[in-house]
Amino acid sequence: MVNLLLLFGLIILVLVSLLSAKNKMIPIKKMLYLSSLISTVILALISTIGYQVDSNGYQYFGFPAEDFVYRGGGVFTFSSLGLFFNFFLSYCFFKLLLKLWKALTVVVKKEC
Repeated sequence: MVNLLLLFGLIILVLVSLLSAKNKMIPIKKMLYLSSLISTVILALISTIGYQVDSNGYQYFGFPAEDFVYRGGGVFTFSSLGLFFNFFLSYCFFKLLLKLWKALTVVVKKEC
């Protein structure tokens, strides 16, 4: 339970630091970080995507890597490597989508 509280505390800390007025990061980069963080948590919490149960009865959540583990008796833990992997994978995915979007909008503007 403590691990899960630390995870949510870390997520809140990252959100507050990204959204603070003192942060001089480029708004597009902020949007990429926030969307990656949100998509990582949402994909981990959707129980039909990335749900596995092992022989001990532990339930693993997360797609494509395991983020959260329910060990029974109200004990939740998280896999930090899986969480970081999913975050950076979704970051790369959103960055690729952004580059494709920019390339397509340039092509459309040149034709008009």
